[in-house]
Amino acid sequence: MSTRDFNDDGHCFVCGRDNPAGLGLEFRDHGQEVEAGVSFPDHLQGWKETVHGGLLATVLDETMIKAAAAQDIKCVTAEITVKYKAPASTGVRYRVLGKVLESHGRMVMAEASVVDESGRVYAQATGKLFKVR
Repeated sequence: MSTRDFNDDGHCFVCGRDNPAGLGLEFRDHGQEVEAGVSFPDHLQGWKETVHGGLLATVLDETMIKAAAAQDIKCVTAEITVKYKAPASTGVRYRVLGKVLESHGRMVMAEASVVDESGRVYAQATGKLFKVR
């Protein structure tokens, strides 16, 4: 597949509207930041009533990609670093926030976080994104 073939067919696990097994996040663009609400059902747990860390990383990854897309930059992830701050619970509503930190050449640096309504951070990520157009 060439880099010109990265297209959205609506089946993304995180945000795809046509994926019945997905999370269905709807991202909103707030200028310098994107945001979405997310709740993780019990079938996405690791330990009892605790969101699997891989799912948090997946949502953080997509949030950084959406932050770049909000600036009309189409990317794929080249590298992601996730820091887990506290266990996230299944069935609880969280917000994911993301923004682009810098863009130069073919690389974009971004960050994202999962927070509760009080602003407590549960997980955060930084990433290097590779521009595909």
